Amino acid sequence: MLASRSTAILKHPTFWTVTAWVSWAVALLVLVVRYCAGFHRAYAFNDYILAGSHWTNGEYLYANWRGFVYSPLTAVFFAPLAYLPQGVAYTLWLVLSTSALLGGLATLLKTTFFPVFSRAYSGVIYLLLLPFTLGNLDVGQANALVIGLLMFAIAAVHTERWNLAALCVVIPTYFKIYPLAVGILICAIAPRRFAWRLLITLLLLGVAPFLFQHWSYVSDQYHAWVTTRTSDDRLNYPINYAPLDLWFLIHCIGHLPIPCWVYTLIQVGTGAGLALLCRWGKWRHWETERVLTTLFFLVSVWMVLCGPATESHTYLLLAPALVLGLVLSFNARYPFWARALVCTAFVLQFVNHNTRTSYLFHFKQLWIFSAQPISALLFLGYCLCWLITDSFRIYSPRFLFPHPTPEQWDGSTGEQ
Repeated sequence: MLASRSTAILKHPTFWTVTAWVSWAVALLVLVVRYCAGFHRAYAFNDYILAGSHWTNGEYLYANWRGFVYSPLTAVFFAPLAYLPQGVAYTLWLVLSTSALLGGLATLLKTTFFPVFSRAYSGVIYLLLLPFTLGNLDVGQANALVIGLLMFAIAAVHTERWNLAALCVVIPTYFKIYPLAVGILICAIAPRRFAWRLLITLLLLGVAPFLFQHWSYVSDQYHAWVTTRTSDDRLNYPINYAPLDLWFLIHCIGHLPIPCWVYTLIQVGTGAGLALLCRWGKWRHWETERVLTTLFFLVSVWMVLCGPATESHTYLLLAPALVLGLVLSFNARYPFWARALVCTAFVLQFVNHNTRTSYLFHFKQLWIFSAQPISALLFLGYCLCWLITDSFRIYSPRFLFPHPTPEQWDGSTGEQ
């Protein structure tokens, strides 16, 4: 009787939900205590706070080529935190980043993107995401905020909240630049509804820093930002700083003698391929959910595998899609080989995120560095099989809200 009662508790959705939230709360509390006690690695957060202080004092933002590399708008965002005690500022940044990540994921789960998920799976999904996030939160990286806002953007497109979607794309863009790819792909499926909103939001947030400092100083910082980003060729970095992406696999592991300009064509070509795939889905009259799920999963892979600045912590951008894909593969009873692909990808990412890679890197073994991009390639194979092959479809009309299909967004229904 005791065994059957324990099994019933484990199967109850409330158990997993409570376990997930308690685990997240304990993890955040430990991170805050570690930071206040001085046992932390929050170098990224310290760079943000330093940039906020430099902005307030009218000082140059881009003296450290591997320090603060983000837009002047990001420095404006962190300027108020620079006035606070560091422990308080770190706690606020931690809460904001975590809220964006979990809130974006919760919003996706409330849509009809994954109709086969029952309420019991939400707690499991949050638990599986936790170990992928701790390293980012520990160093204070912005990746949790970035992917959280991008998930909000995808969900906003589903409910036709175009202004909110544009805002949730543009804010991460001024942090990392390449999240703009999500906005471009949304433009590919709803150009008349979204393109002008995206452009206006980019301009409005771009000029916002001029409201908080002298125009000549802001202009100089924008010029410095563009100059440092365009001159920062990460393909020529030494091995200990090299991006952990497709270029790493081709150049450092495969030793294929392709020039940098060819790889740039690969990056641009794969991004264009994603846009064409989304358009093809519209032409094939895919459901709204299928088009947006394809967009979210594949652009998550593209940002880490073909993006311009991928390091170990950047793979948090892939984590929500990877966790959702893993849970889906078992819940939808996919074939063994499909589960094997996504499980292998998950394990490689899990091991890398939860073994102190900074220590492992001292061994200078290339296979240690290659685990994450290989994982992204495996997950890409799983996504292509699942999202494009009709026999893998999980969607059914009874699950769908009465929203317009993607081809109706820019059809005869008119602008809203």
